Amino acid sequence: MLAASFWLLMLMTCVFALCFGGRDGRLLAAISVVAALLSIPAQLAGSWSATQLWLMAVDFGTFIALLWLMLQSQRYWPVWVAACQLMTVLTHVVTLIMPDFIDRIYAGLSTVWVIPLLLFTIIGIELDRKARHDRAYPA
Repeated sequence: MLAASFWLLMLMTCVFALCFGGRDGRLLAAISVVAALLSIPAQLAGSWSATQLWLMAVDFGTFIALLWLMLQSQRYWPVWVAACQLMTVLTHVVTLIMPDFIDRIYAGLSTVWVIPLLLFTIIGIELDRKARHDRAYPA
């Protein structure tokens, strides 16, 4: 059920970003889809009892892509999106520093940050749309 909820939120976010997010939204949708698809085999390649190196590589690559998006964007929402991805990467780093990290906590922390990432995307794009509308039609 949780996986189905994730894919539904991912689909809704990508469609919304493609339709209303402009260039930044389209780039985020592409980055998100590639990251989600690469995460599937990366998660299957390892166990949560140790650092998932393949998944860490995918998450780090996604962070680099989102950092690039953030630095070239004139919007604020990519900052929050990149910050969420950074938290995911830092979760992997903690398991390198503390190899006895509890596997259920590791699995939860490395996947939980995608929910706020997707929500920040939707909220940020909508706030940008509202701001553009308010500038175009002042009260």
